[in-house]
Order: sequence, then structure tokens, then C-alpha cells
Amino acid sequence: MNLRDLQYVEAIALHRNFSRAAHACNVSQPALSSQIKKLEQELGVALFERRTSDIQLTEFGTRAVESAKQILKQTDVIREMAMEYRDVEALPFKIGMTPTLAPYLTKYFRDMLLEIFPKMRVVLVEDKPFELAQKVERQEIDIALIARNSHELIYGGLKQKALDFTSIWLEPIYLGVRKGHVLAERSSIKAREIPAELLIRFNVPFGYDLEKDLPDVSGRIEEHTGFDVSSARFETVCRHISHSNHCTIINAIAADQFTQDNWGLEFIEFEDEGNMRDLGIISRPGYTRLSVLEGMGEYVNRTPPGGVIPTYQKS
Repeated sequence: MNLRDLQYVEAIALHRNFSRAAHACNVSQPALSSQIKKLEQELGVALFERRTSDIQLTEFGTRAVESAKQILKQTDVIREMAMEYRDVEALPFKIGMTPTLAPYLTKYFRDMLLEIFPKMRVVLVEDKPFELAQKVERQEIDIALIARNSHELIYGGLKQKALDFTSIWLEPIYLGVRKGHVLAERSSIKAREIPAELLIRFNVPFGYDLEKDLPDVSGRIEEHTGFDVSSARFETVCRHISHSNHCTIINAIAADQFTQDNWGLEFIEFEDEGNMRDLGIISRPGYTRLSVLEGMGEYVNRTPPGGVIPTYQKS
């Protein structure tokens, strides 16, 4: 029995499916199944009941999973402790960002980390807020950038949240339209004034309070034009906006980059309250590479990205 075996057991207990557990562990399904079979043979007792529709834990498996979780948690503690004694630049620094940030902040963070930690290798991971939070919890990445609202949505009313949130900037949201669009003549707009048949919304919220006041557009785009891109990537939708009569919400970081790149878009300010999101860094409690977080926060205060208001305060 080894730690990898325990990780497999924990993953199967979580996903109740060998294929999904294998994907989460970055191994093939046959390799994971074979290893679990060997482990059960070594222990002389079954961990799981294989059923047609799902996987269930045996009574022993339930107890074993709890022990596995405790052991894996303690190994994480040891790894974190080791970080205190290691050169902060010795390991790659893995940053998670959402699709509304990652494409527009690569140069900014490259310049930032070249200044504060020039020897450190940086890895950028792009994903949705919930998936990023899971990756931080599992120590697959060091930190992630998400909105405070997204952090609250993920962890609900829990008093003891699994991840800490450190605010770094406030970021406005705009309504994006093509140049020459009928709405482009306006300097500001209220969320409820946007024509529902023109608005493209996304399934994953950006983390702004005003999103709840936007028109319900269920089925409107496809109904009106026969062409629905609402499930496409953020950049694809924005490119579509630049040559159509549709509109969508665009955060300030992206808007600033689109302006620099001459995408042919206009950005209309919202009059509503809730038109700013508190963007921050999520990290594990007791995270030991605090000097990296502090260096990043201080850099943001000195040299914020275009269109945002820095908010970092050293704890």
C-alpha cells in the first residue's frame, strides 16, 4: 500500500465511478482498476461493491476512506511545512484564472513575477471558478483568481471556508457592443434596459451583483437569429459581438485589452449598483508561500492592470 493507492481510493469514493476517478487522478481507467484490485487482494477484503449503475463503498471501504483522507491530509501538511524551508523560487508557481482573465493577464503576471521572483517558473491554468477552487484545495495549483461572489457561492454560509480569499482589486463591468450599434450612442445604461433578444449571457456568472438584474434571455438568441453562441468561449462570444447586433457583458480587464487590440467594440457603463466585482486570490489556509502572495498584492497596488482599482491590504 502506498499514498497513490490511497489517492485512488479517495477519488473513487468521491466520484463513485472508475472512469471519472481515473480522469481526476490523471491515470488510465484500466491502470486504476488494476491497482485497486491489487490493493483489495493485499488487504484481503473488498473496498467497493461494483454495480451496473454505480460504485458503492463496503462497510470496510467507508472506514478505510476516512483513514485515507486523514493520512493524505497529513502528507499535505508535511509538504506545506517543507515549503517553509525551501527557496520560494525552487518550485513552479501555478496560478489559476478564469476565461475572462487568463488571456488578458498573461503579460501582466509575467512582468510581475519577473520583477519580484525572476527565477521562478510560472504555470498558468485556465478553468471555471468552481473547478479552480477544487484544484487549489487538492494542491494541484497554488492559488487562483476569482470574484468574492464566486468564492461565497462555492462555499455558501460555511463559517470555516476551505480556502481563504484575499482581495486584490475592484473591477467594473460593461455592456459590450460593436461600433455603430444602436446602443453605442449611450454613455451609460441600466441592466433592465438591455433588449433581451440582443443579449448573450453565460452559464457561469462573472461574480457581479448586477447580473441578477439582467434580462432573462432563455432561448431568445436562437429564437431570434437561429444562431446561438452562448455556450462558446468568452473570447469567441466577444468576437461575434464585434460583427453582429448582439451584446454581452465584458469585464474591465478584457475590455482594456480589446480596446488595445482594436476589436471594434464599444463599452457602455452600467448605472446599476453591483457593477463592480471584488476580485481576489484564493489560497489554502496556512499557505506557506505567503511571500509570493504579498509580493503580488504589493505589485498590484503599485502597478494595477488597466481599468481596475487596487484593494490589496497586507494581513
